[in-house]
Amino acid sequence: MKVRIGILSATAALTLSACGESTTSPIGPGTTGAALNQVVTAGPLNASSTDTLVYFSFVTGTLVPKTTPWDIALRRYEVRVNGGVTGTGGVTGFGVNNNRAATAAQVLAYSNINTLPAFDSLRSARIPADSFFKADRLIPNANAFLNVGGAVPTANSAAFWKVRRANGAFALVRVTSITFTGRALSSITFESRLQSGTTLGAPTSFSIATGSVPLSISLASGTAVTPAGCNWDLLLSPTIYEISVNSACNAGTYPGTAIPGFAGTIAASDAPEYATYLSVLTGPIPNSIEDLGGPFRYDLTGDRRLSPSFNTYLIRNGSRTYKMQVIGYYGASGAGGFPTIRYARIR
Repeated sequence: MKVRIGILSATAALTLSACGESTTSPIGPGTTGAALNQVVTAGPLNASSTDTLVYFSFVTGTLVPKTTPWDIALRRYEVRVNGGVTGTGGVTGFGVNNNRAATAAQVLAYSNINTLPAFDSLRSARIPADSFFKADRLIPNANAFLNVGGAVPTANSAAFWKVRRANGAFALVRVTSITFTGRALSSITFESRLQSGTTLGAPTSFSIATGSVPLSISLASGTAVTPAGCNWDLLLSPTIYEISVNSACNAGTYPGTAIPGFAGTIAASDAPEYATYLSVLTGPIPNSIEDLGGPFRYDLTGDRRLSPSFNTYLIRNGSRTYKMQVIGYYGASGAGGFPTIRYARIR
């Protein structure tokens, strides 16, 4: 295993050398890229914004502007590739799913050190056929309206959806506030913009008190209703913090984009598709904390923290193929949204 050491304290350098990893400063000078099979660690990277992606280049080993070549984008626990919907770089990826079947106890026992030999052993002979590499697609994420990883989940107001309603009309919707009593969700506030013809209306906010039973929500009235066929659009399950849609009436969602954002979006009826669930865009690296193939597991010890799963992903950019893991989520101060990654070029 080749080793690259950046500017470190003597203690840190000895530790990393013993582990067989190198480091790269997330804001330091660029390089032409690490040698083949050289494992590089970068982070913690400041991806703590709830609405803005940051961009990382495997070639420079740094965060870079979106206007320059980049490989992956990060935002809190999300990781995307520069291809498909997220970017124009033609980057694709493949999830190895090496720890998908791991138990919670096994994940909690993983460390940067004890997972390194298996990561280092993955070389070019294990790269699958081109057809296995994918870009972005829609997947279900019933709790995508939440920011998690802190002491208490908060509303992810940066996330919003274009919704095909149960009656065939359209709307934008997002969650702007949630409150808890202990671990129980006690209230939720939605903001919606109903579309009339081709025009989206002004934002309307409505709050709903929750209990222990699922609530059927009508966007037309902004209330919880007694479900009867197609008279409701969203289903809130407060005990498991999930939102689903009235799929029996062909309701569906498509995630909105940060630009132009909730206020600047001019239509909810122009999505390329409407998934019959609360949807998120994902690529080969799942962005749902419920997906066992994702970079993190959530709340494994009841502390609402994210634990790295040490799942490995292969990222292809032109003739170069990298392997990558996300090995941390918290910064030096303990704040969430500061992921650490390690990677190596294997072809």
